[in-house]
Amino acid sequence: MQRRERVGGYTLVEIIVALLVFSIGALALAASSGIMAGAMANNAARELAARTAVSRVETIASQCATATSGHEAVRQIESDWVTTIGPTTTDVTEAVRCPALGRSCAAKYRATIWCPR
Repeated sequence: MQRRERVGGYTLVEIIVALLVFSIGALALAASSGIMAGAMANNAARELAARTAVSRVETIASQCATATSGHEAVRQIESDWVTTIGPTTTDVTEAVRCPALGRSCAAKYRATIWCPR
């Protein structure tokens, strides 16, 4: 009886298990990429809303003696602000939101501006 020498290599079961592990890893990477893309879009919308609010406060600060309350929609960001003019300061409360983007980026900002009259 002749003995056959064992040839080195992988069995079919080992290859199938390796492919299964690789496939699961690739699917997990693809799923997390989609989640990260959504989070980045949400952060971009929030950052745009914050820049809109800062811009509004700076505009009010440049004309604080005649500042008025109002509403504005710029680049899919809605902004409502209320000004309260005191003897030496102007208080600004601003609410921004992004309804057109379908993201939850609503935020409120408050500022007190030194404005001697």
